[in-house]
Amino acid sequence: MMRVHAANHGRAAVGCFALLAAAALLIPPAGAGARIDIVTVPSRDRTELTIYNSQDLTLVREERDLTFTQGRNEIQFAWTDTLIDPTSLQLDLRGAPELTLMDAVYPSGTRDMIVWEVEAGEDTSRTVEILYFISGLSWEAGYTATANPDETHLDVQQFTTVRNRSGETFERAETRVVVGDVHLLEAIRELARRGIQVEKDVYRYTAAFAVPPGAMTMEPAMAMRTLDSAPERVRREAAEIIRAAVSELHILAIEGEEEIRDRYSKELPSPIISEIPFDLSYEYDRRRYGNHPVKFYKFRNISENNLGKDPLPDGRWYVRVDDGRGGLRFEGRTEHDYVPIGDETELSLGSDGLVAVKERTLSVARRDFEFDTEGNVRGWKEDRTVVLEIRNSRDREVPLRLTHRLAPPWEFVEVSDSTYDIVDRETVRWDLELEPMEKREIQFTVRFEHSRPAPGPPRPQFGRGQWEPPSD
Repeated sequence: MMRVHAANHGRAAVGCFALLAAAALLIPPAGAGARIDIVTVPSRDRTELTIYNSQDLTLVREERDLTFTQGRNEIQFAWTDTLIDPTSLQLDLRGAPELTLMDAVYPSGTRDMIVWEVEAGEDTSRTVEILYFISGLSWEAGYTATANPDETHLDVQQFTTVRNRSGETFERAETRVVVGDVHLLEAIRELARRGIQVEKDVYRYTAAFAVPPGAMTMEPAMAMRTLDSAPERVRREAAEIIRAAVSELHILAIEGEEEIRDRYSKELPSPIISEIPFDLSYEYDRRRYGNHPVKFYKFRNISENNLGKDPLPDGRWYVRVDDGRGGLRFEGRTEHDYVPIGDETELSLGSDGLVAVKERTLSVARRDFEFDTEGNVRGWKEDRTVVLEIRNSRDREVPLRLTHRLAPPWEFVEVSDSTYDIVDRETVRWDLELEPMEKREIQFTVRFEHSRPAPGPPRPQFGRGQWEPPSD
């Protein structure tokens, strides 16, 4: 649990608020000065979570309305049993001209407290922001896609499942997730467990973060301004990391506010994207898919398809088809990789039985045998005649990519459909357009050349007592 309170030395209290709790009481450390009254205030005004999956890293932004009195004010921030990184804590006074951040102190003997001292030129109320990194939150994407009865367009809804194992509950949180890799010099979880370590160079941890607070929405040059007060060495170390990270990351904002409870998972839906055009096709390749054609939905992540604003995170797709009678037919489930903006994606949905390919061998003839001097067969030719029986049971035209594998060396003797392409030395492919309810056959005779390696010299046979050491 994390707690914060604010106090004014020698005067009436200026306010206290509990971080991630409605209210909290925190006894000031010894030597805090004159009487400090503690007053409860409402819960967070706004929370924003930005979750970086690749490094178990979440940036938290907390907004609170605080009342300051003229003079020196003290804000204590404490946390226990959480995976917060204490070295990342920042207090942002939002440019309030009457407020000055004078100091940030980690009290001696504590592992879970920081004290900010703020000088107020007058009595005032201001919204401040507290920023920090925390570990223990993660997310994964899932998709539900519904095709129209003609299977020409998709309605897609993305669901983001957030898992919270950070030790803290976040109320009214706006959640953003980062697609892409971020590189850290030190893991946030380790920094959280290590606690405060006061060293000569208190900024050394700053370079541990590929993206310091605020950098993900800034140009690299602007992001570097957050390190202005750090030593030159730290700035150099962080600069290249920031430049690389800012250009590679994409942030997806999830609409609305949700409570992200500790030790729970929550599914956050995004708005449905309607009318995404896609191409329906089938592919037959016994080596890759087995004995049945596989059905595919293919589309591009571009604006013309009502997409293209963001990459599609990797995740699991559940695909259904509107049956035209008020019901839905489950079509398939598939895992899919990350899809950058502009790239094509394909959903592999398995076999639906409506497009079928049956392969039969009609005849095999061996001839032109070759023999060695001992009368052993050294080589021969084999003519194999194969028929591919193709059936489209759908009432619409569908494309079929038919791939056949042949052991080299080979050559066609005759083939009924010459529209094939030779992909490589062992692969031949037909791209077919099947008419509604069409049955078709492709018959070909292929000639293979077989050979056996010539036998090598006989191996020496050594019996008991026959081996002799080599002479000098």
